[in-house]
Amino acid sequence: MKLTSCILSLSLLLSGSVFSKEEQPVHIQLICETDGITPGQPFNLGLFLRHDPGWHTYWKNPGDVGLAPKIEWKGLPNGFQSKPVIWASPQLHKMGVIDVQAYHGEILHIHPMVAPKDLKIGAKVTLQGQLSWLMCSRKCIPAWEKVTITLPVVAKSKVTPKWKTKFQQTRNEQPKALQRSLTATTHGNTVELTIQPPLPSPAPKPRELWFFCNENHLTTQTLPTIINQQNSTILKMEKTDWAPNNIPRLQGHLYFKKGWDNAGKIHNLLVDIPLD
Repeated sequence: MKLTSCILSLSLLLSGSVFSKEEQPVHIQLICETDGITPGQPFNLGLFLRHDPGWHTYWKNPGDVGLAPKIEWKGLPNGFQSKPVIWASPQLHKMGVIDVQAYHGEILHIHPMVAPKDLKIGAKVTLQGQLSWLMCSRKCIPAWEKVTITLPVVAKSKVTPKWKTKFQQTRNEQPKALQRSLTATTHGNTVELTIQPPLPSPAPKPRELWFFCNENHLTTQTLPTIINQQNSTILKMEKTDWAPNNIPRLQGHLYFKKGWDNAGKIHNLLVDIPLD
């Protein structure tokens, strides 16, 4: 591990403080997209976070430092299933001398669930879990909290108007599979991602073009090198010290500030390609 990462990791462990729920700089609420649960049907919970100015939390891969929010569901009622989290699209944030993959303002992570078929209409169901997260500004504060929500069982659920826009925003910003040719190769400690056709000249700056890797395989301590060639744009990224020697696939999304579509509205390009 590099010296910078060691220092920042140590600061995360030592700078925790105790806040009441009302005082804490990141306000968290477990919500539901609909007004109830329908037997045998999928439904979506949401982890809604509102950050005070200057504070941030982390994506599923924070980068070289940080800790993503995580819910450990405690004793879900029989038959309930939790599915993989749909994370809000992250932002790049400067923390000290490195970048982290994080969130500011108001964001919503979607937690898909499936209800069992044998629920009785008119009953109420309580779902609860243990949430852990890390919130940072000039210092970092680890936090733990029990989250719970009680929902009625209904024959047909309706979308809750209050939260409709937040759920839709998270969905709209998910990476899209577009007609771009992407290939990746490893050269020593460097991963090269080749994009065809090339991006418009001049080549974008590193924070204008950024690969958010699903796994902590690529460092956020060193900015990538971006090269525009006649037929392609090449993004050269350095591996982390703890990346495996062989990475079978490069998975994540490629952010482009100007947008991948002609209208400039799609900023996140889905990446799932062979590597080593």
